Amino acid sequence: MTGSVVRRVVGSRYELLGLIATGGMGQVWHGRDALLDRPVAVKLLRGEYSGDATIRSRFRTEARLAGRLAHRNIAALFDYGEEVSDAGEVCAHLVMELVDGESLSSLLAREGRLPSGRVLDLVGQTAAGLGAAHAAGVVHRDVKPGNLLVGRDGVVRITDFGVAWSAGSAPLTGTGQVVGTAHYLAPEQAAGGKAGPASDVYALGMVAWECLAGHRAFEGDNPVQIALRQLREDPPPLPADVPGPVRDLVARMLAKDPAGRPADGAELAAVVETVRAGRPLPPAPPPGTAPLPLPLGFVAPTPPPPPPRRRAVRALAVAGTLAAGAVLGIGALQLAAPGTGTPPAAVADAAPAGVDVRRDALAGRPADEVEDELVAAGLRVTRVTQDDAATAAGTVLAVTPVGALAAGDLVTLTVAVAPPAPSSAPAPVPAPAPTPVTVTVPVPVEVPVPVPAPGWEAPPVAEQPQPPAEVPPAPAAPEGPGDGPGNGQGNGNGNAGGNGGGNGNGRGRG
Repeated sequence: MTGSVVRRVVGSRYELLGLIATGGMGQVWHGRDALLDRPVAVKLLRGEYSGDATIRSRFRTEARLAGRLAHRNIAALFDYGEEVSDAGEVCAHLVMELVDGESLSSLLAREGRLPSGRVLDLVGQTAAGLGAAHAAGVVHRDVKPGNLLVGRDGVVRITDFGVAWSAGSAPLTGTGQVVGTAHYLAPEQAAGGKAGPASDVYALGMVAWECLAGHRAFEGDNPVQIALRQLREDPPPLPADVPGPVRDLVARMLAKDPAGRPADGAELAAVVETVRAGRPLPPAPPPGTAPLPLPLGFVAPTPPPPPPRRRAVRALAVAGTLAAGAVLGIGALQLAAPGTGTPPAAVADAAPAGVDVRRDALAGRPADEVEDELVAAGLRVTRVTQDDAATAAGTVLAVTPVGALAAGDLVTLTVAVAPPAPSSAPAPVPAPAPTPVTVTVPVPVEVPVPVPAPGWEAPPVAEQPQPPAEVPPAPAAPEGPGDGPGNGQGNGNGNAGGNGGGNGNGRGRG
């Protein structure tokens, strides 16, 4: 076992001895049940996801579904629990059978191609385990090499029912969301349809193809491109040394139409035994000729130019939800490792398909994400808003029109907005009514003006004293003999003014 040795106890009895594997959301530890003194595998949910109700729900679903399945080819589940740490984090754990072996993904990485006989054995055992799950109403939905454990005794055990679906349980994802891993995704899952037992058969067919060829059937730059290839392409031919009956078996498992595959794990196990016994396969049902419908987002790409990678990843319905398909466990989070291949000309040159717009696939999602998806599908988008206190702002409430649309059609999104919040300011206090005031306005009265009596004269009005005007000095008068007559007033100094003939130097008489 790998990983550093630690001494930690969960559930009051399970000691964690060494780390086996780490995924994006959880860890698998080699543990010991101190009460029963036996080795166990303990799967822990990472602390940073403890607050995610959806992930915790999937974790509990795995415990509930796997706990009711008892089969030699299904890893046994012993216990489930949740504890709250001192920091307030919820620590959820699953306790399972410890398989002394390795995952099929590790085996393929080490050995490459496997012989046809060994592949038939692996497929037959896995089909038997899936048959038990299907009989209990459980669909695994994420069959892949990382979720198949191969013991040293050669027994195959299916693990990681974290995204399994049960007919008796509520769905963990919304309608139209895609759950699974792109390299092993059945076409009906890639199209956003419901997964059934035949979807697990397809995924196991992809595993068989990989074991026989030594590499995956489909590669691409991103999970979306790989899922598109699952929808529209057949895998390349298997190597020439693969026996014909084995080729036919794998081809039947990989039929695009679910009706063309073995119906469930039990039927597949019987077909595998037929091939191993050298008996001819029963005739397959005629394959359907109609192509699978492309839901919103799955529009056959047409050059030039391809949509930007960022938009493409957000645009397709599979993009945001493929990662959720692999939740925890050994290899469970190895999502579609990017490759360097590009779609062949048959895909790139395909005529664009119509866009099937479904309300149930879009309502309840963020409006920005939905708009990007619609635009990437070649549609035009407009928005209207609607007050909705019960829905997060920016969430799509309705989509019109729906159904089959052509590129360039206009789609209207009804988007929730928060209703106006009530004002927190105090209500205005009404001003008191004004007290009426009586204002008396004086009325002008006509006063008689007295008329003066005849002969009456107004008294003289005293003139206001004026500052004396500056009089220029009079020219000097010649000296005359005697007294000069005058009617002016003298001042005794001989300089009396007058209008007489002179103002001599004698004494003037006034």
